[in-house]
Amino acid sequence: MRRQIILGLVFGVLFSTAAFGTLMAEIRYETNELGAGRWQYTYDVTNISLTPAIEEFTIWFDFGLCENLAIETPYPPSGDWDEVVIQPEPVLQDDGAYDAKALNSGVGVGETASGFAVSFDWLGVGEPGSQFYEVIDPVTFETIDTGYTIPEPATLLLLGLGGLVLRKKC
Repeated sequence: MRRQIILGLVFGVLFSTAAFGTLMAEIRYETNELGAGRWQYTYDVTNISLTPAIEEFTIWFDFGLCENLAIETPYPPSGDWDEVVIQPEPVLQDDGAYDAKALNSGVGVGETASGFAVSFDWLGVGEPGSQFYEVIDPVTFETIDTGYTIPEPATLLLLGLGGLVLRKKC
């Protein structure tokens, strides 16, 4: 599972960097095992260089690995946000999602919104890892940035031959 986390992080950073030249947004998560296969992720969303502000983002939950998604945010993080979960669909075999939309100004460049939380039943082996996310323009519904969530705390190590390794600290 750790190898999957590392690979997901490497591909996420490489995809974001290759597609846009620089990392424009970052979503980090902390895990909390609630017991009996139930997990909670708490997310921090950072706007590195997106203009205008991040006003909506979606985090995807893999069909067949996650079910029974529930919003666990204890209070609106960094202003008012409208949150919704979409359950994975067994008949259509569609992934589930967590979506948050700013009701005010969103997350400006250099800002972080913290405390978004989702719980879910994990059906996979080991512990769940990184997830694909999209930053969305709430007016046009166009995807303006994508990547993979990063476990917190994480360390970025650059190797001499241009290799990139991300490691999760214990």
